[in-house]
Amino acid sequence: MKEKQFILDAKYACQDILNRYYSIEVAQQKMSPDPWWIGKIQEIERNCRAFLDGDDGFSWQRDFADKTKNTTG
Repeated sequence: MKEKQFILDAKYACQDILNRYYSIEVAQQKMSPDPWWIGKIQEIERNCRAFLDGDDGFSWQRDFADKTKNTTG
């Protein structure tokens, strides 16, 4: 039961992050292209929803390394 509550809390956190980001964009009258991390938040939220619905069709992409590489030098 604690695992399900954790997943539910993570889903709500993702929704809050997305809502806040887009609310700020609208308030500032900007609609910039979404930063790369928005897709990650959406992926987490979708996977949480699938897990809670009993759908085992969720998957994780492992592409964070491309976004965090230190390319100095």
